[in-house]
Amino acid sequence: MLAALLLGCLLAQDAPKIRVPDGCVVERIAAPPLVERPIMACFDERGRLYVGDSAGVNLKFDDLLKGPPHRMLRLEDTDGDGVFDKCVVFADKLTFPMGALWYRGSLYVCAPPSVWKLTDTDGDGVADRREEIVTRFGSNGNAADIHGPFLGPDGWFYWTDGRHGHSIDQPDGSRSKGDAARVFRSRPDGTQVEVVCGGGMDNPVEIAFTEEGEPLVTCALFQASPKRVDVIFHAIEGGVFPYHECVREFKRTGDLLPSALDLGWVAPSGLLRCRGAQFKDAWFTAQFNTHKVQRHAIERDGATFRGRTEEFLTSDDPDFHPTDVLEDADGSLVVVDTGGWFRIGCPTSRIDKPQIKGGLYRVRRKDAPKVDDPRGLQIAWDKPGPDLLADARFAVRDRAIDLVVDPEALRQPDAVLRRNAVWALGRRGVPVRRAIEDVDPSVSQAAAHVSGLNVDKAALPLLLKLLKSELPPLRREAATALGRLQDKSAVPALLDAVRAGGDRFLEHALIHALIRIDDRDGTLAGLADANPSVRRAALIALDQMDHGALTREQVTPLLDPSNLPLQQAALAIVAARGWSGELLGLLKEWLAAEQPPSELGSLLASFSRDPVIQDLVAQGLRSPRTPTATRLVLLETVSRAPLDHPPATWAAELRWSLDHADARVVRQAVAAIRAGGVVDFDTAVLALAKDAARPEELRVEALGAVAPRLENLESGLFGFLRECLDKEKPPLLRLAAAQALGSAALSNDQLFRLASSFGAAGALELPRLLAAYERSGNAKAGKELVFWLGKSPAVEALPADQLRRALKNYPDEVRELAAPILKKLEVDTEKQKARLEELSALLTGGDPARGRDVFFGKKVACSTCHTIQSQGGRVGPDLSKIASIRTGRDLLESIVFPSASFARGYEPYLLRTKDGAILDGLISRETADAVYLFTTDRNERRVPRSSIDVLQPGKTSIMPQGLDAQLSKEELSDLLSFLRSLR
Repeated sequence: MLAALLLGCLLAQDAPKIRVPDGCVVERIAAPPLVERPIMACFDERGRLYVGDSAGVNLKFDDLLKGPPHRMLRLEDTDGDGVFDKCVVFADKLTFPMGALWYRGSLYVCAPPSVWKLTDTDGDGVADRREEIVTRFGSNGNAADIHGPFLGPDGWFYWTDGRHGHSIDQPDGSRSKGDAARVFRSRPDGTQVEVVCGGGMDNPVEIAFTEEGEPLVTCALFQASPKRVDVIFHAIEGGVFPYHECVREFKRTGDLLPSALDLGWVAPSGLLRCRGAQFKDAWFTAQFNTHKVQRHAIERDGATFRGRTEEFLTSDDPDFHPTDVLEDADGSLVVVDTGGWFRIGCPTSRIDKPQIKGGLYRVRRKDAPKVDDPRGLQIAWDKPGPDLLADARFAVRDRAIDLVVDPEALRQPDAVLRRNAVWALGRRGVPVRRAIEDVDPSVSQAAAHVSGLNVDKAALPLLLKLLKSELPPLRREAATALGRLQDKSAVPALLDAVRAGGDRFLEHALIHALIRIDDRDGTLAGLADANPSVRRAALIALDQMDHGALTREQVTPLLDPSNLPLQQAALAIVAARGWSGELLGLLKEWLAAEQPPSELGSLLASFSRDPVIQDLVAQGLRSPRTPTATRLVLLETVSRAPLDHPPATWAAELRWSLDHADARVVRQAVAAIRAGGVVDFDTAVLALAKDAARPEELRVEALGAVAPRLENLESGLFGFLRECLDKEKPPLLRLAAAQALGSAALSNDQLFRLASSFGAAGALELPRLLAAYERSGNAKAGKELVFWLGKSPAVEALPADQLRRALKNYPDEVRELAAPILKKLEVDTEKQKARLEELSALLTGGDPARGRDVFFGKKVACSTCHTIQSQGGRVGPDLSKIASIRTGRDLLESIVFPSASFARGYEPYLLRTKDGAILDGLISRETADAVYLFTTDRNERRVPRSSIDVLQPGKTSIMPQGLDAQLSKEELSDLLSFLRSLR
């Protein structure tokens, strides 16, 4: 009695306010101390709940391995009232349990670096046997790694892996290795590990399956540009999805595949398809960032899916973070709230709150009828009959699928029974090929899937027949199965199916099948087909298959512009293989056009190592007949070319471009000279900087290009750059001027005079200006710098490490004077909390219209880096709908303490080259031989991999700190009001 009363008090205590739709009720069914920070969960066949429970610490992966802190709990509802009242620690000392699956008497958990099998062999409620069934997955501790496993209807284990790499040794001695994100599957014992699909997305999380066995996956950071997108995607076999360069690890069938449903920027985690009566066929996602669970209607769209979204469970509590949603056997939902502890990789807050604990909640319909014996505990499971395969209780059906073996069940009149018989028989390797001809499409599709998965070669004639179905999902599944059978006789039928047309997912399945079959001779016939779609499919397949042996002569005729998709496929292959000669005629034609096609720049950059293309670029720059639009593309090509040094022919043309009549051409030439590190024309570039008739922007950019190599900066140019620091000047001009001054060799007198600029310089310029002082040690200049830093309203924009580095060569007396400033800049979590609390009153009121002016104004220049409705820069995240995924307090923290948290995909990096140069910024892209850093001045810096000494995560955001100090309280309140209006 006392225990029950205590539990009731605990459940009621500090529970966040949660809203659910009319007709539904929500109740808390587990709370501390029973469970403290739950992550993900699963039920066993008896209704006991296994829950991953965090210790409330945020550790990097190496530290997790040294002392695994987390655990798996087993909760029980001993009195049947729907509330859990008993808990045992089933397994402790786990790195980071992200998923749970109870299967055949053991608990399977993904906890990097492995998929674990945890078994209680003596019945005491504690797992005494631990086995790694699949291992060697990478992690950095931020939860963007392995999740699961999840049991597919086909009896295979599926799990996801984020973009931290894997290296799996197979029993046959082979090794699966890569850096990209993937969806994997294997037999339950960990054998036959396969990659289902993958891509450059950051963090695929949970998987749920359709009745026909298709996996759909939640994914955080599916792509980052032009805007960040979190999604649900259809994990079609062989699929390749956006967005990082690591997509090159996969065989491609054409364009990267799209998602099924765009969720916005929500950090989705749990995914559920309901099968009980209460919410039948509804899909749900648990969303960490937005403090909600959304309901989705997922419907077929050709060979794939599309969806719609509506609100379901919401909370205004900023520390309510749903991480999982699952269905109990009675059809009610269980929502997992992890609380406020997690911060690594979480952009909502770096100020972790382990003291704010989570809990479990049940959502049910008020009018839901009671389900008798929902788990079938009263059934005699030692002799299960096939009728259980169509039982109204989904938990009973699931258990029956794993126990019933009766081939005659395929002849039963009930389609659900027949489909589940396909799953049951397929798990045991029993052929189900005759069900491919079933009158019910869902049964036929399941049978095609199982026949392909089990490589039933006798199913070939039936699959070829199914390939002609009018239903796209059946054609897609037939193609996938044919690819797994790898029978060359299927190639003509697959090419015919391409001719029949279909959407991108059907096209993918057909081309992927051709690639897997790897029949060069059979596929070559497609290159001569009259249908351009067939020629394109054959071309892509031959390019990607292991033994395609595609030749220049076979590709060149397909560059014909009469069919754009075919031409683009051929261009991509020519570019990837470096066959520049085949492109020469086409490129010359494009260069002569008044308006060059959009592909011109990327193609020229791709072939920029080829001397023939280098000459073509030089000729285009040299010719007076080259249209200005094309000339700008050529100069941009020079800037973007992945070369350590531009060829001499380009350098010569860059010099003449500096004399061009069009200011845009001159400016692009300066940018190319700067990007290429060309030093031969410093005199001409410096002349541009001195020419007062030129636009200020061009003069500053010219100075920025030559300043690092000047022995001294003339007094007039020094004064000009200081004038450009005026707060009324455009933000990018101020930033460029600060960068030029920071890279110039200033005299001690100039450093002394520059110091007064720190009194008015903004947060954007301050760190760049400070770099000028690193090359001096003059006490007078140092003291003046410290004096003005003490008066600077933007001083908090300086990272303490940078100021310490700048003063390293100065006398002790200078560093002692700077000690109070350094102390002020050191991160103090408690002070951060206090500062946020002090400013929290600004979250009410404010004028969004005035706030918009602040955002797009010159004072703090938010729009220099951030986009709203396609207006602004693209250095940082798109903020168009930021209020739908961030609370007001989150927004306040990101302004006041930008280095306290980094949006995933926008983490800063610190790079040191072998010659000692230190660069910081966002990694915008990577290639085999270079890393590209995107800096706040909107320049992309190419750094050859061979020149990199150290590359490590940065601790300081490229967003300036201390913007709040530059704004009045009214301006900050207005800015917050504007940001909170963006939904």
